[in-house]
Amino acid sequence: MFTALQLAFRRLSFSRQFLLAIVAVLTTGMLVIGSWIGHLIETNAVNRTAAISAVYLESMSAAKLQGWPKNGTVDEATHEELDRIFIDGPLHREVLRFKLWDANGRIDYSNDHAQIGHVFPVRGRLAAAFAGKVQAQISDLKEIDNLPEQISWNQLLEIYVPIRSANDGKVYAVAEFYLSVANLQQDIRAAQQRSWGLVALSSLAVYLLLYSLVRRASNTIVVQQRDLRSQLQQLHHVLDENERMREQLREAGVSTTALNEEFLLRIAADLHDGPAQTIAFALMRFDEFATTCQGCLSSQGDAPNELNSIQNALQLSLKDVRKISSGLAIPGMTELSLADTARRAVLDFERLSGQKVQTEIDENLGNAPLAVKITVYRLLQESLTNCWRHAPGGSPQVSVQNSDGEVLVTVIDHGVGFDPQAAAVAGRLGLAFMRERVRLLGGIFELDSAPGRGTSIRVRLPLSTDEMIHV
Repeated sequence: MFTALQLAFRRLSFSRQFLLAIVAVLTTGMLVIGSWIGHLIETNAVNRTAAISAVYLESMSAAKLQGWPKNGTVDEATHEELDRIFIDGPLHREVLRFKLWDANGRIDYSNDHAQIGHVFPVRGRLAAAFAGKVQAQISDLKEIDNLPEQISWNQLLEIYVPIRSANDGKVYAVAEFYLSVANLQQDIRAAQQRSWGLVALSSLAVYLLLYSLVRRASNTIVVQQRDLRSQLQQLHHVLDENERMREQLREAGVSTTALNEEFLLRIAADLHDGPAQTIAFALMRFDEFATTCQGCLSSQGDAPNELNSIQNALQLSLKDVRKISSGLAIPGMTELSLADTARRAVLDFERLSGQKVQTEIDENLGNAPLAVKITVYRLLQESLTNCWRHAPGGSPQVSVQNSDGEVLVTVIDHGVGFDPQAAAVAGRLGLAFMRERVRLLGGIFELDSAPGRGTSIRVRLPLSTDEMIHV
């Protein structure tokens, strides 16, 4: 239940959350302050009434009691005088009960004559009055000395007034009298209602002031949140567009790699079927012509040597054309796995260069998109060719591994090395082409080399079909 309320509260706007919170805080504060002020009003009203009544009653009765302490009891004349005041006089309507206590807790006089002579313990407010302090409270008449009053009333204003000696000022008796609380309670309720109204109006004013400030701040926050959401949507749109363009770029890279390979195959076929065949035919005809004319030209000085030079040039040209044609084409690539493709690149290099290569090829590479296989083959072909050119005496190292859904290709040689920045300025096309091939497929190309400490090439290419489109 509490968790559901928390969730419902959090779904509210900031201003409404503040509305509920401030209402709870102000209501609690209003109740506490109102109750305290109400209690203070009641206490002050009782004390004020007690003080006024005490002064009035003391002024009327003090003169009648000056002779009382001499014999310790109220004489008949004093008794009759007090009866005229509290029973027959004007105070009998205001003072509902009057008791005169001595220091031993004995009631020496009461307008209820049945209580005269009763003795009770001197404690509480009676003891405080004998100590010289006026005491007053709205009593529920639960004390043992209030049993006669319980018969006629539920609540009375109980006041204790110390009576002092005119000679030395010592308290020699306490006058206790009871007043009706009806008018007093009406005054107290009216004052409390006014105080509650003032507290409520003050709380409402504070609430309206705070709410107006928070409402304005909340509106600002709402506008800012709306702007942020709009900007976030625009950002999502831009990111989606960037992702779409990146996917298009990757697709274009894959297609470019495949089309480039197809173009190289076509050039290789054209070289093999065109210039190579023509040169081979010319060389064949030239051999026939040279055999026929060998005897005729033997007496012509340098003519036989010229024929041999032409024949050697034609043979070298045919060999170069066939070599270029075989280097451009990679037949059967589609049927090969990625591991077989890497192994074939190494074997082709070893066959052409006569140089051994230390290989470590992961057999768990599985199949890969054609573009990846082409890129791995060309990368190994170009890297090993560079090793052969710049570190002919060494044994290059090739590693092709599966690394978290990517193929990791590493080629290391221990040759003379070079400065990569200087090579970039010099415009070395081999490195540039390798880097561009890898970039088109969304891979990572790393080159580490320095003069005197060899060269290391590390390439990461994606293997997942989710990131690479088959061609």
